[in-house]
Amino acid sequence: MKNTLLSLLALIPLVAQAQLTAPTANVTIPTTSLTGRAEYIYVFFDANPIALTAAAADTSEFVWTTLNVPDVRLDTLQRDDSVTVASLQNIPEGGYQLTIRNLVDSTAAIDTLTTWIFRDTFQVTGLTFLQSCEQLELTMHSSPSLYTAYQFYNFNDFLKDSTHAGEITLHGNNTSEIRWSADRDIHDGVDNPDESWKSPQRYGVVRIADPPPLHEALYTVTVADLFGKSSSYTMTEAIPAIAVYAKITAKELTPDGQESPLNDIEANPPTDAEALFRVRFSQEQSLNAHHFYWKGFGEINQPLTRNTIVWRDSTANPAQWITPRMPYKNNWVDGYTPGSYNVRLTVRSETTGCVDSTEIRSIGVKPSNFNAQAIPNAFTPNGDGENDRFLFVKGQEPVSMEYINVSVFSRSGAPVYRYAGRSDAWEGWNGKLHNTGSDMADGVYYYILSGEGWDGQRYDTAEYKGVLHIFR
Repeated sequence: MKNTLLSLLALIPLVAQAQLTAPTANVTIPTTSLTGRAEYIYVFFDANPIALTAAAADTSEFVWTTLNVPDVRLDTLQRDDSVTVASLQNIPEGGYQLTIRNLVDSTAAIDTLTTWIFRDTFQVTGLTFLQSCEQLELTMHSSPSLYTAYQFYNFNDFLKDSTHAGEITLHGNNTSEIRWSADRDIHDGVDNPDESWKSPQRYGVVRIADPPPLHEALYTVTVADLFGKSSSYTMTEAIPAIAVYAKITAKELTPDGQESPLNDIEANPPTDAEALFRVRFSQEQSLNAHHFYWKGFGEINQPLTRNTIVWRDSTANPAQWITPRMPYKNNWVDGYTPGSYNVRLTVRSETTGCVDSTEIRSIGVKPSNFNAQAIPNAFTPNGDGENDRFLFVKGQEPVSMEYINVSVFSRSGAPVYRYAGRSDAWEGWNGKLHNTGSDMADGVYYYILSGEGWDGQRYDTAEYKGVLHIFR
């Protein structure tokens, strides 16, 4: 970056009431000379005409000189005699000195004023970019380069020594404010993206990386330079998005295969779900991807570690839902048995080869449980729609049981009902002989229940035997 050199210092203390101003300046920067006198740097934007005006209390002689840097001297530009006001018009940027002699009072000392004129022609001229699967890097180009600092000199020291003895760097707001923007939300559809690239920057390069842009966009850079001048540039052609973004949508299913609205699995993976925990996953909200690869990792019944792949799937159909199929007793089952699980989705773009992945971690399915309090001791099969069947108490169903055996006997020990099968498929006893014959009489019956949980735990103790009453 090019540093622009400015020079400012008053040489002789003020005696006459003289003033030196620049009425058409866009920016006036006060500074203090070594003598303690307040003077100014004047900044003009672009082609704004440059002029200096001086005024004295009495009729005076005004001698205008400019600092000739290459030859290290002051060159006379203009002389105004017997005036109280004088001006210097259409001058270039540089250092200027005005010498004023009072013509009314010949004993009055000469007053010398100095200033520096600076032409701010800064403008943003273009944007270039470098793009990869991991980031988009935008670079601003300007003419001239950003003004990051400037210097001013003691005129006397400069004229005595061309090595610029006594130069001082002016600090403060000596960096530009650079803002980047896009004509659309480049992270639309992304969870918690890093948007810090939109914040004011100090340098002309910005990187968008967490994640990279996922939508085509036109980018604009706006710069307020050191002196507050604003310049913008907008690209004429949009930058296509090449990165991909993996996003998992998960829905818990009820035992009958319907979606359950109760659990946001992505944000809050369950830690104590009941087996068989049914869920399905979607990649539909992933962005810019053409191929989808799923892996389920798990820890089942202790022998396997959490990093063991227990299921996998792949598809080229974004709308396809994926149902985990677990190995279980030399077979497959749709859902999670007791254990702890991670799910990973990896997506890939067919056109760019970019890859991204995401995970849902620590889906916990608790061990099986069969609460004896879930077994009722009476039911009323009278067809009124309430308590018509011998079933588990509502809300206490042993959903973590893989299968159950239910046997009911009369007081004489004759079998009147039997069920053996999946726990979630049991529809209960309706009070008829073997569920299809004649109605059984009101009275006392005996039941025996046993079963096995999805983790292999057996439940067949005396706790699951008891008396059952039929009332109509």
